Amino acid sequence: MRQQERPGPGFHSRRYLSMTTSNRADLKAELRAPMLVLLFVVPLLAIAGWRVEAAVADAGSYQHDIRIAQIARARCLRFQLDEETGLRGYLATNEKLYLEPYTTAAAALPAAFAHLKESLGPLSLGDVQEVAHSEQRINAAWIASIVRPLLAHPGRSAASLELQRRGKYLVDQFRNDDQQLLIILDGAAAAADQRSGRAIANTLFYVIGAVIALTLAAGFLGFQQAQASRSAFENRVLYENQKRIADLLQTAFLNNGLPMSPHVGLHATYVPATTEEKVGGDWYDAFELPDKRILFSIGDVAGHGIEAAVVMSRARQAIVAAALHEDDPAKVLERANASIILQSAHMVTAICGYIDTKTLEVVYATAGHPPPVLARPDHASQFLPHAGIPLGIMQGATYRTFVARVFDGAMIVLYTDGVTEHKRNLLQGEARLLEAARLAVLEENPALAIRNHIFASAAPIDDVAILTLSFKDLRVQPTSLPRSTVCS
Repeated sequence: MRQQERPGPGFHSRRYLSMTTSNRADLKAELRAPMLVLLFVVPLLAIAGWRVEAAVADAGSYQHDIRIAQIARARCLRFQLDEETGLRGYLATNEKLYLEPYTTAAAALPAAFAHLKESLGPLSLGDVQEVAHSEQRINAAWIASIVRPLLAHPGRSAASLELQRRGKYLVDQFRNDDQQLLIILDGAAAAADQRSGRAIANTLFYVIGAVIALTLAAGFLGFQQAQASRSAFENRVLYENQKRIADLLQTAFLNNGLPMSPHVGLHATYVPATTEEKVGGDWYDAFELPDKRILFSIGDVAGHGIEAAVVMSRARQAIVAAALHEDDPAKVLERANASIILQSAHMVTAICGYIDTKTLEVVYATAGHPPPVLARPDHASQFLPHAGIPLGIMQGATYRTFVARVFDGAMIVLYTDGVTEHKRNLLQGEARLLEAARLAVLEENPALAIRNHIFASAAPIDDVAILTLSFKDLRVQPTSLPRSTVCS
């Protein structure tokens, strides 16, 4: 029988020493690339994050200043229209009652022009102040040379008709100046958005280039065993950086304050995706217009990441800009669609509408977005009518305006598709939403209550935005659930 050879007494110790040395070398090789990333990439990412945060903050502040100037311009135009309407009514009827809009508007216009000039100051847009001065001079000339003589000698005489003809010429000049001011402000908003996008894209380009260069250098030095560790680490750093930048964009462009009204309660919640690459494209917005109506919107951009967040800000701004010049939500979406098609190739779903705080009438239009929900205590919730293709996919698309009749205790829920699709079953998701809306009607914060009900067992895998409109203490009590109608 052949005896097996046994290792010598120093074999195990030598083998252990060899393995230990090899492991240490492998460990050093595996750690060297992450250390290089930590030493070079992390500071670059920190600088990039700081630059992007500064760019986003500057863009958000500038967009806010432009919105204030747009609202101020719209107020001046509205007052001038009231002046003209009041004068025409008086000349047509010779009843001084019809002069009330003129009197009210004429008293308010000086302050409105002063506010407009003040709001244009921080924008530094060349001759924009001169355009505002021109509007004010034209209005003053119209009052002095046209309105006062007509009020002193009303009637249908040849002199009166000549004055009216000259007045129309001055009013047309006013409209031309107003249109020029509108074009300047819209162009400034678009330019600011493009600058912000370019700053983010350039920063990411430089950072990614630095990371690639470092990766090649590490490979050139022969750290073969560190490839997998380095790639995983770098990818994680890049994902975290993209998520942080997208979060910064969401923070800059989401509406942090909702308008307040005695009979209308607005609540909202936003839940970012739990997966980094799915952060970016959802928004909600609401603010009070000069005529006391409340504009609301909610939307979702196709795609995710930083690019989707940038497109989201463009779509939201396009709806806001259109809403300042249109009273019909369908027209707002049509103008926003034209703007989005010019600026990006992304598809955007959205709902926008107005709440009349005096009549409590709600008008809205939808563009490929999930339908609103109407909820009421002790009644089953229901989906409201919706129609229209998403924004950004067809030039010249048209939309329909719907009217929702509200009542005491009613609530309208607007949401993005992450609410109903988080468990990959749309029918179950819609049923869960209807039940959550019914249960949340009486809650202090219904948007938060809906969110907690739906995501109690699992966090969302996609961005989620929820906006609720609650109506309380109304005088009219319906006997049955109302039907939403289509505007003719």
